Amino acid sequence: MDAAQSPTPVVLFALLDWGMGHATRTAPLIQHALDSGWEVHAASKGTALAFLKSQFSGTAVHFHTKPGPDITYAKHGTWLKIAAQVPAFLKSIRDESDWTQAVVREYGITHIVSDNCYGVSHARIPSVLMSHQLQLPVPGALDALARRFVRAHALKFDAVWIPDDAEAGLSGDLAMRNPLPHAEFIGVLSRLPQQAAPGPWKRVGMVSGPEPHRGLMEQALRKWMEQDDTPSLLVAGRPGADVNIEGNVTVWPDPSAAELAEALKGAETVVCRSGYSSLLDLAALGQRAVLIPTPGQPEQVYLAKHWATRFGMATCSQRDLERGLLPPVQGSTPAIEPNTHACESLNAFVSSS
Repeated sequence: MDAAQSPTPVVLFALLDWGMGHATRTAPLIQHALDSGWEVHAASKGTALAFLKSQFSGTAVHFHTKPGPDITYAKHGTWLKIAAQVPAFLKSIRDESDWTQAVVREYGITHIVSDNCYGVSHARIPSVLMSHQLQLPVPGALDALARRFVRAHALKFDAVWIPDDAEAGLSGDLAMRNPLPHAEFIGVLSRLPQQAAPGPWKRVGMVSGPEPHRGLMEQALRKWMEQDDTPSLLVAGRPGADVNIEGNVTVWPDPSAAELAEALKGAETVVCRSGYSSLLDLAALGQRAVLIPTPGQPEQVYLAKHWATRFGMATCSQRDLERGLLPPVQGSTPAIEPNTHACESLNAFVSSS
């Protein structure tokens, strides 16, 4: 099928599968594409793909398994383990490129939105790279090399969208230190509805990230919640599992957007990772939280420090969480209306190309 012959936009959304964060922040754009009557294809793998299938079950979205590295993490020394997997990551970019050429040819793709998938672009198809990480958080000696790496891959795309509010600066230096000529801020992205009624739980813990750290965080949060009878909700990040209630702790494996928004609205204490998609959700609701970076992920370590400095957020290491040493909630998050600017950018991208 020739893309030029398609009267209806055929949009491919490809997203990184390291946890569910890229899937949750891309979901509003996928929903907007569906609402606009476009043909929608969504590609990822693992937990991210499972999440999209659960969220868009019964819709006309065409799902694809995209090539990508199976990044693994260790309980300790995660940074070194990630570094050892860099060759596989670079190969995956080449595999993504070959895969993209085939998918465009087979399904008549007319537009591509790639959330941090450097290999998902096409020389003859309008392509956008969405990323808040234009400057990778690497040791100083590798800073210039990382900047050139991102720039070289980003310039293969027609535009770069930064899911951030330029004035609020949610992503800090990650977006600001490597300015690109075709980059634009598209505002906050979040699947959570802003008009949610407060839920009954006073403590909400949101578990995310790859194993083994996802499981370690879940265990530590459950232990903390079970210390008294305060109504508590544990969002486990396990699509397909069953809801479970034990004493004062309710475990939701994969709540809907409305359910999660209600839970966060009513919570006095929220504990979550400092992953960027979680931070976008906090900004969309104007909610504060105790931020716990995933061990060995320098991006989350930086973001926790950045939000502590800029917004006064409380932060805590996973080791201290496991010891039950959670600090009190503090600071304030700027409440920013999500999705409107991003959907306008998507409309302009599709209509002008």
